[in-house]
Amino acid sequence: MWKHCKIIYRNVPGSQLWIGRKLTVGRTLNQQVRSGHKEQELLESTNLFTNNDYIFSHTQLQIGDTSTPRKDEKWQQARPYGEIPGPSSLRMLSFFMPGGALRNTNLIQMNRRMREMYGDIYCIPGMMGKPNVVFTYNPEDFELTYRNEGVWPIRIGLESLSYYRKTHRPDIFKGVGGLVSDQGQEWADIRNKVNPVLLKVQSVRQNLPQIDEISKEFIDKLETQRNPETHTLSTDFHNQLKMWAFESISLVALNTRMGLLTDNPDPSADRLAKHMGDFFNYSFQYDVQPSIWTFYKTAGFRKFLKTYDDITEITSNYIETAMERFGNDEDRKTKCVLEQLLELNKKVAVTMVMDMLMAGIDTTSSACLTILYHLARNPSKQENLRRELLRIMPSPKDSLTDVNTKNMPYLRACIKEGLRITSITPGNFRITPKDLVLSGYQVPRGTGVLMGVLELSNSDNYFAQSSDFIPERWLKTDLAPDILACPAARTRNPFVYLPFGFGPRSCIGKRIAELEIETLLARLLRNYKVSWLPETPMEYESTIVLSPCGDIRFKLEPVGDSM
Repeated sequence: MWKHCKIIYRNVPGSQLWIGRKLTVGRTLNQQVRSGHKEQELLESTNLFTNNDYIFSHTQLQIGDTSTPRKDEKWQQARPYGEIPGPSSLRMLSFFMPGGALRNTNLIQMNRRMREMYGDIYCIPGMMGKPNVVFTYNPEDFELTYRNEGVWPIRIGLESLSYYRKTHRPDIFKGVGGLVSDQGQEWADIRNKVNPVLLKVQSVRQNLPQIDEISKEFIDKLETQRNPETHTLSTDFHNQLKMWAFESISLVALNTRMGLLTDNPDPSADRLAKHMGDFFNYSFQYDVQPSIWTFYKTAGFRKFLKTYDDITEITSNYIETAMERFGNDEDRKTKCVLEQLLELNKKVAVTMVMDMLMAGIDTTSSACLTILYHLARNPSKQENLRRELLRIMPSPKDSLTDVNTKNMPYLRACIKEGLRITSITPGNFRITPKDLVLSGYQVPRGTGVLMGVLELSNSDNYFAQSSDFIPERWLKTDLAPDILACPAARTRNPFVYLPFGFGPRSCIGKRIAELEIETLLARLLRNYKVSWLPETPMEYESTIVLSPCGDIRFKLEPVGDSM
């Protein structure tokens, strides 16, 4: 396993959370990490940077464990943190140079190659203010990390967003960073408020009629762009999916139709869609890749801040318009998501709406496109699904309702299987609030841990025939003589398949995303037999999520009232 391994002894502060923010650990973080035969006190006051321009990021990461350092037998017998395999900083940089092992790789390829070189646990060194991160591909480590994350799990979000809201524009956000960037008690206060709104089934599914209407409009638009002879599209299908996702999440978050699937979209919506695309590009550049913006505000970063300003302004205007509309219609029997959020706190509502819009476009469209791709590559599974959809919707014009969507086990199995093979993120991240022993190594509290669930989801050790698209592995019962449940083909370890995360900090938009994806796939596969045209598999590029790219072409052959 370790034949390519070179042990790097780390006797620098980077062996813990080496980023520009204060880390409050319930006691002074003076954890002793052994690097070879040396012991070094990592952090005394935990004020990692003294650059005055970066003091903005002193987010208090409250780690609740106040116990003394571990001295139990398991900890003492574990190998020191500094011996975790991994490249040095210079070696890591060389991997991305021309001819390097990670040159032009996406997140999936990068994780796979690093695992081949260093094994099932390795450490990637932090650079330019980024933290060291321990990567693990051991489900026992996953469970141990999650079981010890506490009630306020720490997951570093978008530093640029935290800076924008808390330092650049405190006049608007009044100290509220949002679920993406807040930590500790601040995060918990928001999460506890919004959980009943965004995770309550009835609250989200009340949007089904409108979400279904948007999906119908999407199909109608595809028909205008589909060649009736070749059954191919004359447009960028991925971009059209992004417009569908934006229209759908805007309906949920803003209670507003943007008109993005029409020839005359609302001008503000058109601008907002462009800014959202810019946000994803800028965020990858300044939040994921190494950048000097934390020390010097480059011209590019100032453009990023202007993008944030534009998103905030347009979103706020939509919210104000919706509030006027709510005030003029007091006879409504139910309250939409936005109205429920406004009743909690207007500042929270503004941040949540922005977060929902920023998180609900590329993620949902990429997931939907990926699942459709797998169904297109597996026509027999697609036919099984269409049989289920024909029972629910005998006519393509039939509506989806709470009643007929309750029984769609094969569709939901297809969604799970698609996300198993290609989730939009390769893993889940946490900061350890306690000293842990992971794969036999000491991992001190305050260390970043990336759990590589995608790699394990594609391993025969956990999923039989893992490279094959087999929705039946997710069925609980047989659906037909030729559609037999095959639960033995999936792992019994619940920590291997986690497309929406785990625990208190799992994805807050899970139910919204599932509703949107289910609705559109039901419409698409009820209306069309879908085939994948390129001879090569779908490719992915890294933004802040994994996004399909390259040659994306489908053949859409209309399906009538029967097979």
